[in-house]
Amino acid sequence: MAGALQPEGFELQPDGADFADEGGSEDASHLLPAIRPLPEDNAFAEGAYYTVKLADMAAGAAPRQLGAILGTQFFAALSDMAVFGRDDAGASFRELGPNDNETREMLVAMELVPSSGAALTEDEFPMFDMVASRIAKKLERAKQPGGEATSAAMARSKKLVGLKGSLGKTYGLKLAGRFDAAKITDCALCLGLKRQGDGFAWVVNGQTVFALRAQGLSLAAGAAGSAPAVEFSFKPATSPQPRKVLERMFTAANYFAKKLGGEIQTLAGQKAGTQIMTGEDAGLLKLLQEISALGLRPGNVVTQRLV
Repeated sequence: MAGALQPEGFELQPDGADFADEGGSEDASHLLPAIRPLPEDNAFAEGAYYTVKLADMAAGAAPRQLGAILGTQFFAALSDMAVFGRDDAGASFRELGPNDNETREMLVAMELVPSSGAALTEDEFPMFDMVASRIAKKLERAKQPGGEATSAAMARSKKLVGLKGSLGKTYGLKLAGRFDAAKITDCALCLGLKRQGDGFAWVVNGQTVFALRAQGLSLAAGAAGSAPAVEFSFKPATSPQPRKVLERMFTAANYFAKKLGGEIQTLAGQKAGTQIMTGEDAGLLKLLQEISALGLRPGNVVTQRLV
C-alpha cells in the first residue's frame, strides 16, 4: 500500500568497482569514471507526488537532524513516499534523509505511481495521512491546509499510470564501418564493460547505465563474424544526469573509433556533432522535454516506473 511503513530489511550495498570478469588487451576503464551524484539528482518533481506541506520552521530555531527526531529506521521503512525540504524559497525542494537537518520548508510526499504500478485509490490516502501526521507531530510543525484534493491526485495518478511505457524511449550513438566481433569484444572489455545479453553494458553499483550492441551480431563469448555498426544506447528517463551519460557514451564510442576506425553517428545515421561531446544534442533534449512537460524529472522513481 502506498505510504505504508514496511519492515526494515537489509541495506543494499554497491557492488564495488566495475571490473569485467574477462580482461581486455589493456585497461582503459579509467576513461569511464562513475558519474558523481549531485544534490539535484533528488530534486522534487511536482508531477510525481501528492504532497502535504508542513508549517515553516520557527524563526531562529536551530535545525535538528531528522534521523535523531524521526529515527533512522523510520526512513528505511518508508514505502512509496518521501520527505522533501528547502531553506531558500528560490531553490528546488530536495529529498531529505536521516542524516539531513530539517529545513525551513518541508513537504511530505506520496508517489503518484507506487511500486505496485497501480493507480492510487481512495484507500491509500488515510495511511499516507497517518504517516504525514506522525512526521508533523515529531517535528512539531503542523500540517498546512489548502492542499490538493484527493480526487485530483487520483486523477493525476490514473493519467500517469496510463502513460506507462511511453517514457522508455532510447537515445543512442553508433560507430559505423565494419568491425570484427573479437575486436569489438576486446574494446568493450578494455573499457571495463560487463557482458549483458548478446552485448555489453556499463554497469555502476549494479545498475546498467548504457548498453552496447553489435548490429546484427551476437557478442557472446567466442563470437565470430563482423558487424556494420556498434551501437551505444540508454534510456534518458532512467538517469538523473542523462547529459553526463551521453558524455560517457561518446567517450566509449570515441575509444572504439580510435581503436577500430569508423565514424561516430547518431542512430539515425547523422554524423555526431561536437555538441555531443559535452552531452548536448537536440534529440536528447527533445526526450528530456517530454519528461519535463509531465512535471517529472529523469531518474525520479516515478519516472522510472513509466519506462
